[in-house]
Amino acid sequence: MSTTGRCDGTVARAAVWAALDGVEDPELPVAITDLGLVRRLDIAHGHVRVGLTYTSLACPCTEMIRDDVAAALAAVPGVTAVTIDEVLEPWSRADITPRGRELLRAVAVV
Repeated sequence: MSTTGRCDGTVARAAVWAALDGVEDPELPVAITDLGLVRRLDIAHGHVRVGLTYTSLACPCTEMIRDDVAAALAAVPGVTAVTIDEVLEPWSRADITPRGRELLRAVAVV
């Protein structure tokens, strides 16, 4: 995963990643983490800040993805605030994890 970020220990980073792993792209049965949409993750004093990109600038599901991310992260123990930043970085098929590729092949998308 091409992510950067920091964590101060107030919230378990693994729990945050697990929550993000549970958020699927509404158009595909694949987690946003496997699609490579999470570009940054910072955790400080219970505040989680996520940088997200999308598969296209015209993605019709950006609001739905943001809402799902916010809800998933709010449920993580110790999280007191969530900020989601749109990161306007180009996305490509190269960003997809091997597991994501397997899942997409299973539904004949790649």
